[in-house]
Amino acid sequence: MPRTTEKFDPPLDFKVFIRNPQGKYLAADDNGLFFSQDRTGALILNYRGDQVEAQLETIRRVHGLNLVPDPVPPEEIYETCDRCKELFLPLMTFFDGKSFLCQDCRKRRGAARS
Repeated sequence: MPRTTEKFDPPLDFKVFIRNPQGKYLAADDNGLFFSQDRTGALILNYRGDQVEAQLETIRRVHGLNLVPDPVPPEEIYETCDRCKELFLPLMTFFDGKSFLCQDCRKRRGAARS
């Protein structure tokens, strides 16, 4: 099937953890970088924005260390609207004390109450 456009639309950036061959996650504290079993304290990088592929290749070439990117599950980054079940950036949701709502669902709920 022929392409309808010649314009290339690269995929959106996505978040990743970095893991070493032992499966530990790259983390950081006041003393610098280290590897940890605890994923909750791991660094989260933007795969494209932080040029993860190029940096990991440099580390592999210079230090012989084979690190791999591990995508962060979207549900760990985004909030789910409790009404429409879509994922949103946390700053795009509203918590009313009972549920998280996206802007559209919050407007619909307000209109229904009026």
